Amino acid sequence: MELIIVATLFVIVITLIYIYLKRAYSPSPGDLPGVKPHIFFGNLINSGIWTGESAFHQVLLDYQHHFGDKFQYWLGSHRCLVFCRIEHAQTIFADRYTFDNSPLNNSNFDLFCPNSLLLLTGAKWKRHMRILLPMLKLAKIIGHLETIVQCADRFIDQNLHSGQIHRDLLSCCESLTMNVIGFVAFGCDFDIHANSQIKKAVHDFESYVRWLSPLPWIFRWLGKIYLKYNWKYQRASRLFHGLAQKLVEEEQNKQSEMENEPPKNLIAALVSSLNEEANDEQVSSGLTSAEIFDEILTMILFGYEGMPPALLWFIFFASKNPQVQQKMKEELREHHLLMTNNLKCVPPLTANNLSSLTYCECVIKEVLRLAPVIEYTIRIATCDTIVDDVKIHRGQNVFIPLHNINTDARYWHHADPQQFVPERFLAEDKNHHPLAMIPFGGGHRACVGEKLAWLQLKTIIVRMMQRGLN
Repeated sequence: MELIIVATLFVIVITLIYIYLKRAYSPSPGDLPGVKPHIFFGNLINSGIWTGESAFHQVLLDYQHHFGDKFQYWLGSHRCLVFCRIEHAQTIFADRYTFDNSPLNNSNFDLFCPNSLLLLTGAKWKRHMRILLPMLKLAKIIGHLETIVQCADRFIDQNLHSGQIHRDLLSCCESLTMNVIGFVAFGCDFDIHANSQIKKAVHDFESYVRWLSPLPWIFRWLGKIYLKYNWKYQRASRLFHGLAQKLVEEEQNKQSEMENEPPKNLIAALVSSLNEEANDEQVSSGLTSAEIFDEILTMILFGYEGMPPALLWFIFFASKNPQVQQKMKEELREHHLLMTNNLKCVPPLTANNLSSLTYCECVIKEVLRLAPVIEYTIRIATCDTIVDDVKIHRGQNVFIPLHNINTDARYWHHADPQQFVPERFLAEDKNHHPLAMIPFGGGHRACVGEKLAWLQLKTIIVRMMQRGLN
């Protein structure tokens, strides 16, 4: 008898759960258009994201083509409202109190770096920004220009040779950008190469981040167990902790020898802010050691996966458009910056001559327009509101597909916005809308390392052209 009762209750519970999930995923009369989602997986399967058949930015472009500028996309178990016009982005970015950072921006990243700036909101976010932002402003990082040039030269000498067939440029670009981060942010030569321990650890760490990030939150407890007993991940984590501890201790020794010295790089600012009693009630109370570690790890991961794709896209576009390479070299020749056989007879790259390279700047803008560092951004509504006659309830996620806006013909007029045409920034698209191209995100949650990324990308690309590489 008891067995029958238990079995009956089990069936009832399963039925109720099924009915609840069915209702939760069923469209309502006021919903935006979209593709019917699967339970738990949303549109990840039927859009081809989960199977790898489609890139996410292409899916959002296809949805916009079918459903218009406003539609819904289910990211796993989360229904997201997608807005594709500049006016939408302007409204959402401008209202920082109604739209804040969504957990979906870096889903499950708190399993790895719970104290990272990428995840924080409110007073804690402000406390971290107070430490990080001053060191990542252009006025600070421009002093590292010579170091970036040296890293670029090492990258070129080791990897780019005339007539060479490049089969693993992504790995080489990852090593380059991580080395730049090592020097600029931490004053340390990571000496990253393909088989280095740090490179392997970062690769392993980043692969787990990518694997766990798109999973619906119902699997979070599985993720915690998986990471806890995964020896490969634990080995990478131990190496990172050791590296972070070493960086902190070395900086503490420097600061003990030179008292009252203003911070010159990110690690100096982080160590100067060390305060195990730090709290959100006092914005200027500093960071704890756990918070410092997570910020160090985030910066290294950014160096690993942030800029290498953009650098690879430049190499791709330049190889497909030799006339663009020629124009870049002609501009360098006009400014007496094009090298031939003797590197020493050319003036060094400076902030002034970099800023004078107008066409090179246009090429970099066009690369980032078609291959933005951040393809989309997500905000969460902190209260009920309305955007373009769409009711948004508190707790709902709002998507802004930046790639859609970057390639929208309504905002780009010189040439087909799907084509690589750097000259557009010298013609009628020169004064494009500020939000028509925001490759690093927008609003108060834009990428904090934008200035460093931009300087790094421009310097490396100019250096490659300066040395006459094809």
